[in-house]
Amino acid sequence: MKLKEISKIVGGELYGDGEIEIKGVSSIRDAKEGEIAFLFRKSYVEAAKSTKASALIVSEDIRMKEELNVRNIIVTKDPLGAYLKVADLFKEVEKGEAFVSPLAYLCEDVEIGENVKIYPFVYIGEKSRIENGVTIYPFVHIGKSVFIGENTKIHPHVTVYDGVTIGKRVIVHSGTVLGSDGFGYVWNGKEHVKIPQLGTVEIEDDVEIGANVTIDRAALGRTVIGKGTKIDNLVQIGHNVKVGENSIIVAQVGIGGSAEIGKRVIIAGQAGIRDHVKIGDDVKIGGQSGVTKDVRAGSEVMGTPHMDHREWARLNVYLKQLPELFSRVKDLEEKIKRGENK
Repeated sequence: MKLKEISKIVGGELYGDGEIEIKGVSSIRDAKEGEIAFLFRKSYVEAAKSTKASALIVSEDIRMKEELNVRNIIVTKDPLGAYLKVADLFKEVEKGEAFVSPLAYLCEDVEIGENVKIYPFVYIGEKSRIENGVTIYPFVHIGKSVFIGENTKIHPHVTVYDGVTIGKRVIVHSGTVLGSDGFGYVWNGKEHVKIPQLGTVEIEDDVEIGANVTIDRAALGRTVIGKGTKIDNLVQIGHNVKVGENSIIVAQVGIGGSAEIGKRVIIAGQAGIRDHVKIGDDVKIGGQSGVTKDVRAGSEVMGTPHMDHREWARLNVYLKQLPELFSRVKDLEEKIKRGENK
């Protein structure tokens, strides 16, 4: 693709030779001749001076024309948005005709749509329905009465338990388990008695679920992951949890049973959410926080137990001063003791 064509797609201002051919996209340090790279921050200017990239896309606030030796530059207001567009142009698209491998095992009454790809060693249980354009990679287990929506992609070694519903354009990465039993027990005085987990899991459209995520089925009703939500690797979501649309859940987060997470919520890595807690829309929860009670919409919280992030920041300042304060208090005690002994 010619550089001038890329410039039109990203809506940038082109300086240099628009006729050069761009064959791929790469980082500033790894780029080769024929590739285009991106400069998002001024801190990377020095690295950009020695790049082998044939062209750069840069932000308006970086005066690259004066600072760099690269002749071919596209200047844009939104380099990150430009990156998304260009990366999409050059991403590898899986090709090939639809197929169902003879080494896959499909039970009776399984419905398969058009343009479906089912790789070897896939198991699909009875009465499951696979819609158009779905790709299921090797060693995936699909239980009975499962629904998988159009253009969804299930990567290797995923387990989908009976009765789970997965929407359209969902991506499920390797090792994830959808619909395993919720962790529910009652102590009868002698032993822990398991509570039957009779509900299901519903994954709505355009969700992406990382590797080795576990989402438990509801005891009754549904565990729901809302439309457009993105879940990082190694996340645990308990039974009957409701996650709103377009939320972000980062790696190693744990969400207790029956918690309700609002829309557009961001939960940073290793945070823990107590069971039955309600998190309002547009909340931001800092990494390693422990959320023990409801959080109102629009809040930014941090710490364990959670508090307003500004209060948490002040407490951390005080915490750093504790050794000095302890020493001063000890000195005062010694002075008081010396005064009493006179």
